[in-house]
Amino acid sequence: MILNWSRRSILDLSICAALAPILLSCSHRPASDRLPRIGFMIGEGYPTMEAAFFAELARLGYVVGDDLIVETRRSRDSAQLQSQAAELAAMDLDLLVAAALPQALAVRTANPNMPMVVGTAPGLVSNGFASSLDRPGGIVTGMDELPEGVTGRRLGYLHAAVPGLSRVALLSTTPGRGGHEAQLADAEEAAAELGLAVTPYRAANPAEVETALAAIASDRMDGLVNFQGGLSLGRRHAIVRFLEARRIPAIYQSRHFVEAGGLMAYAPDQDEQFRMAARYVDRILRGARPGDLPIRHPSHYYLTVSRSAAAAIGLTLSPDFLSRADFVVA
Repeated sequence: MILNWSRRSILDLSICAALAPILLSCSHRPASDRLPRIGFMIGEGYPTMEAAFFAELARLGYVVGDDLIVETRRSRDSAQLQSQAAELAAMDLDLLVAAALPQALAVRTANPNMPMVVGTAPGLVSNGFASSLDRPGGIVTGMDELPEGVTGRRLGYLHAAVPGLSRVALLSTTPGRGGHEAQLADAEEAAAELGLAVTPYRAANPAEVETALAAIASDRMDGLVNFQGGLSLGRRHAIVRFLEARRIPAIYQSRHFVEAGGLMAYAPDQDEQFRMAARYVDRILRGARPGDLPIRHPSHYYLTVSRSAAAAIGLTLSPDFLSRADFVVA
């Protein structure tokens, strides 16, 4: 048989051969027929973070269902969270994205060998997920939302905003080890410098949040600093309403409290944290090991203040204080 190849045909084949490795490297689909399969666990109190995560995956070129399979679970309470963690931990997943520390703790209990990316959590090192922030060394990476001094700065902003502040409640819904303790030590150190008395109130479930709030009102606290915690974020509307009714000024760990009617927040861009989680997922699916990806603190914290929330509790915010805010909302 005689093959009649033209110069153009030979040129086309040469170009295809040269481009083939590049085209293959740009594809998210693995060489085998099996699609990557990841889990995504989040609570109902994270209003925009889930959307930010999936939008970033799309920007990176992933089409869910075509390039990867995502098993998404949203929990409304601790019992459902534990059930969902056990379900996902038993699946053949390449990786699991835990929105926060409660999800990460539950998954580790159900399957200690599950690789994870954590969207936001205080105390990834103190809870044993990593050896250090720079070199996690294990199977977990993500974002740690508790850099040194951030709780003290929150207390300082509350002190600057509220004339005559003296007794401040510390509402903590931080699970696990280290996160609560680090925030408490930070707040106590700042309180000593500011001449304030602080009292911690800790809660591990919605009923305990209500009990803690009742105790805060009974103890006549005249201010509140909210520690990191998905439980309080999920209960933000109830917390804000309770404090507003009793005219107790508060500063929170998420801008979503301000959107719910709270006075102010000193917080990172939490949507960006979940976009970072998506970028970590991309790197891991391409072959990176979680333990080689450094755990990051947020690059910036923003002070957001609400004029209407201040008016609702009879608080006049000074021009000097408002000038310190990154965002002032009506």
